[in-house]
Amino acid sequence: MKKFICLLALLCSLPSQAQKVTDAQIKWVTAELPPYLWLNHNVPQGYVYELIVAMSAQLGRKPDLSIYPWARAIKMTREGRNYGVFPLQRTLERESSYKWLIHLGTAPNRFFGKRSTIAGNVNIEHASIEQLRGLRVGIVRGSSLEQELLAENFRNIQYEKDYQSLLKLLQLGGLDAVYSGYSIMISAVEEYGFRLEDFTTGLNMGSAELYMASSMNVSEEEERVWRKAYEVLQKDGTVQRLRKKYFSWE
Repeated sequence: MKKFICLLALLCSLPSQAQKVTDAQIKWVTAELPPYLWLNHNVPQGYVYELIVAMSAQLGRKPDLSIYPWARAIKMTREGRNYGVFPLQRTLERESSYKWLIHLGTAPNRFFGKRSTIAGNVNIEHASIEQLRGLRVGIVRGSSLEQELLAENFRNIQYEKDYQSLLKLLQLGGLDAVYSGYSIMISAVEEYGFRLEDFTTGLNMGSAELYMASSMNVSEEEERVWRKAYEVLQKDGTVQRLRKKYFSWE
């Protein structure tokens, strides 16, 4: 009887097969980055959010998605187990730290400034890189755009947790410019209640290749099923429909 009780206790302490499967599945994490994902009255929406919902349905799963500050989301994916993150810029520095599952597109990076006619202010729209170097430039904390700015000898860089904070600072004069992916900044202006006519765009220093990426330990089978689900959505027109919905300026 004692042996039976010990065996029963051992079996009860072992994780079920269903739990093992769940633990091996990708848990998606991201920040509020319109048009990819943001909260509207605490309800998530956005291009990749709808993709994940549709892909999860293809896999017979419920969407597993959590929102964190961007720096934390990419750290969790880099150092944790079975996480996925988006939209992550693919760079040489990051190449071996993530698995690059699904290409979301190419996004130009631009400077954004407050539209102003005050004498003495740098006109962001026509500013040279030399003029921009002297400005207070804001980026989201954890962004790979920091490396682009440092490589061009920008030193007065300010870091904020999200785009809503950057826009508030820019509008109030706490920043002179924001360096950002074009699609994210344009969407953030609209979704967070700012006016596009209050801002202007400037120099483009390059483009970002954006991906849905995952932790390195994600299994090949888990990679395969997500890629396959995305291919199905490409073939049935879902991807194209969502791009038209969230990237109307393309």
